[in-house]
Amino acid sequence: MGIEGRFAYESFRPGQKELAQRVYEACLGGEILIAEAMSGFGKTAAVLTGALSAAEETGCKVIYACRTKRQINRVVEEIAKLQRTHSFKAASMLSKFDYCLLRRGRVVPQESFGWYCSFNVSNNLCSYFLNVSLTKEFDRLVGGVLQSTPTQSELMTESETAHVCPYEVVRLAMVQAGVAVVPYQYAFDPRAAPVLFDRNSVDRQKTALVIDEAHNLRDFFRGLHSATLTLDQVRGAIGEAESMLMEEAALSLKALAQTLENIMTESKGWLLDRASVLDRFRSEHGTVWLQNLAFELSASSGAAWGSVVYERRLPSLILRVGEFLVKLSSSTRSLLVTWQNTLGLVDPNPVEDVAQRLSEFRCAVLLSATVNPSSVFARSVGLDPFKVSTYEVSSEPMVTVRTAVDTGTSTRYKLRSPEMYSKISDRVAAVINSTGSGVGVFAPSYSVLDAIFEMVSKRVPGRHMVSEAPGLSNEKATEVFDSFMAEDDSVLFAVQGGRFSEGEDFDRGAMGSVVVVGLALPPPSPLLYAEYTCLKRAGETESYLMLSRLPALRRAFQAAGRHVRSPGKRGLVFFLDERFGTAAAVELMPSWLKKDLVVGDLSPDSISSLSHDFWGSRG
Repeated sequence: MGIEGRFAYESFRPGQKELAQRVYEACLGGEILIAEAMSGFGKTAAVLTGALSAAEETGCKVIYACRTKRQINRVVEEIAKLQRTHSFKAASMLSKFDYCLLRRGRVVPQESFGWYCSFNVSNNLCSYFLNVSLTKEFDRLVGGVLQSTPTQSELMTESETAHVCPYEVVRLAMVQAGVAVVPYQYAFDPRAAPVLFDRNSVDRQKTALVIDEAHNLRDFFRGLHSATLTLDQVRGAIGEAESMLMEEAALSLKALAQTLENIMTESKGWLLDRASVLDRFRSEHGTVWLQNLAFELSASSGAAWGSVVYERRLPSLILRVGEFLVKLSSSTRSLLVTWQNTLGLVDPNPVEDVAQRLSEFRCAVLLSATVNPSSVFARSVGLDPFKVSTYEVSSEPMVTVRTAVDTGTSTRYKLRSPEMYSKISDRVAAVINSTGSGVGVFAPSYSVLDAIFEMVSKRVPGRHMVSEAPGLSNEKATEVFDSFMAEDDSVLFAVQGGRFSEGEDFDRGAMGSVVVVGLALPPPSPLLYAEYTCLKRAGETESYLMLSRLPALRRAFQAAGRHVRSPGKRGLVFFLDERFGTAAAVELMPSWLKKDLVVGDLSPDSISSLSHDFWGSRG
């Protein structure tokens, strides 16, 4: 079946067929392809069509890796439409934590869940797992998942009725699925990837890998290889050990805290000699003391039974300390740094192995709406620009967007003040008051978000406003999204790089204008400085652009595209920070953002006039 016959819609949008064809060719030819298409273009449908067409000819599996669970939901929706056009087997898989029926009603921190699940399964305490493969209902559920990929809540309900583990249902479905939609962890994390490739016998050489929102790859690998530990967390672990009557562990943790405090106090700089630190532990506590403590704390088997039987909170800080010590003892290339009573382990080149990992697959397609310049993006994720292919979908004729950059405001740290926040809030209020539909306001951090949310609320008292909070669960995030979508003129306050600024669809004209407040540059830290240093030593001349400026601009541009979800869409984008008006920033803007660009010191009155002129010009 050709690309046209497999596509889920009556016709292609401009550029979709060409993207599907290019992905098809890359999958057949075993390429690493970097593909760029603006938000709302429909790249998921096009890429799935191309990848599936190639997989059908070559007998390969397609793995579609996403950064967030909500992005997985978007891909699953497209797969459901494709399955109605041409039947094929597909499955999506989240983490065990997301599927666990046993933990309901218990306080189980996510960082402790792996230990919790392993303990219950190995001691035959989970009846949902014990029923796996013992009932016909289990086989029926697996078959149903493959034919019509259910949502997480649907699978949980059906699995509870059958009293089987939902995670085991989707894990077995993965073996038979032609398309598997998974978080990044199952593709790249050494702790999670064996579930897919080893336990399910998926052959990477017979797999086409699609990586959605690929501009996040470096951040993801940095997170895999980095770890931090504060003295307060060690002291908290001591309290957990004492409350659980783990007397020996508590004494060892006290000794650990004292040694770490001495090391930090004596340090004359941010970089520590990791080998010297390990030698100090050996000289003060014995040759294998640190390794034994790391094992004891990361396993925490002594506290397991009491936690389960007496419904106690699981020892999350004990496990955190244990995991840090395991990395400290075993990591060979990580640097050890310290600052403000904190120890950090950082791999100065977290993407060193990415090219090798991608080469293990038949092909790899890296998708993003913001990869310009492609050569810098390729290097930022560990790829040689001369050994990868690139493809950009032209977005010029698709949407009508007017972009305004206000050079009279800034969220630079030294310029943050009540007066500046008031100035920013006046401009945000002007956008809201001059926009008849919904508005999205995206701040660089939660602290800035909270400051302007309170001020804007007082300036625009009649509008329904919702705000993102740190650490939102999927359920809470859905409530915020539904609340915003419930009224035609709602205002959403969220952070750049957060769950609402990427991969979320605000369709049906729910958002007319977007306000991007400030540039979300990463705060300076020894962890980031270690990466800078490593890149410079390797001859990289654009390390600041790669690690700080470009990621911040990408977050801003991703947020700016939230309201542009279909061809023909009209919208306004306001960037409130003078740094967006520089020639370098404008050059890096996607073409659809800068084809109608206004730059200047914009007063609230001029913003209102600009908005009324834009919306009034609509035919």
